[in-house]
Amino acid sequence: MGMTAFLRPLLASLAALALAAGALSAAPSDALATDSHAPRGARADWLPSAEWVMSSWLPYDESRLDALLHTNREELSHWLDDRRSLADLARRRGRRDVDRLAGALVAPRRGHVSPATFRLLRRHARDTLTQPHLARHLLFHMFHTSALPAAAPKVFGMSPARFRALRDAGMSPQRIAAHGRLPAARLSARLDAFFAARARRAVATQATTRAQAAHLLSLQRADLARFVHASYRTPSQQAIFACQLHTP
Repeated sequence: MGMTAFLRPLLASLAALALAAGALSAAPSDALATDSHAPRGARADWLPSAEWVMSSWLPYDESRLDALLHTNREELSHWLDDRRSLADLARRRGRRDVDRLAGALVAPRRGHVSPATFRLLRRHARDTLTQPHLARHLLFHMFHTSALPAAAPKVFGMSPARFRALRDAGMSPQRIAAHGRLPAARLSARLDAFFAARARRAVATQATTRAQAAHLLSLQRADLARFVHASYRTPSQQAIFACQLHTP
């Protein structure tokens, strides 16, 4: 075997290693910027599977958060990412005791729920303060709910499995509905009814207040037309997105 033939596979291997090293060095460091509650090794977009998280049910009124932190939705949309939490913003506003702030956020609910439920809501409120990705999800990912696939027969006229397959192919809700022979106008009406039912469940389970449930529903209705036409990310696209610094 000539020297050139002998070196060719070795050089190819070294080139492959160099490419791999370059890809690793170019990968966003934010892939590990998960919330502190995330299990070890979890992907950066990890969220608890609890219904209140997956449904964006804040345990307090967003208006109360705004009042206590002297903030607003626009500021929060610029502040919250996977590095800066609501507790960080609170400290800038002179509120350094996270437990006290969590209690203040849910204080109006005392007496309207059982002591055990109140303690649970206060823990949830504390999580929204200390877990930045969770808070960003709750405040700004209002259509990200695991309840929608289960409701696919009623909303899209197809099985949950088929809905998930079309969603994972990167289709928009309108394109998915077309596969179920559902007109766009009927899809919007069904989605509106779905989110209204979710609001009623949020109140019935005491996960959030009646006022906050109504506020969330108003935000969903205002942005429903965009959601219907927006394509879902494919699993590979979502994996890439998870490696980025998240902003709303």
